[in-house]
Amino acid sequence: MDRKVEALHQQLQKMRQEKEVQEDALYAIRQKQVRLESVESELFHMEREKSNLVAQAHEVWQGNHGRSVAHEAEGIAHQNWRQLRRTVEESREALQQEQQRLQKTVYQLEKEQKRIHKELLL
Repeated sequence: MDRKVEALHQQLQKMRQEKEVQEDALYAIRQKQVRLESVESELFHMEREKSNLVAQAHEVWQGNHGRSVAHEAEGIAHQNWRQLRRTVEESREALQQEQQRLQKTVYQLEKEQKRIHKELLL
């Protein structure tokens, strides 16, 4: 019986350590999400400034060639913005998936720990 109890205690200790590792990883994910939100905010402000600059460029450039250059620059900027938004969204989704995976693992570890605790009490 003592061996079984000792084995259960060792298993609990390993699970606690694994849970700590998973919780640390969850904390790191949350920090990345906070940084991503900060980057998004900064990108939004940069996009607004860029739009203002493009609007000013439209006013400065004159003639057909000037308008053509302005529209081309605006198109390139818009395409880059879409690509950047797509990258940010993909990053957000990857972080959310990793967070869900880690939370599920932590939940399973907690459930298993409770089961072992009950077994030790019997």
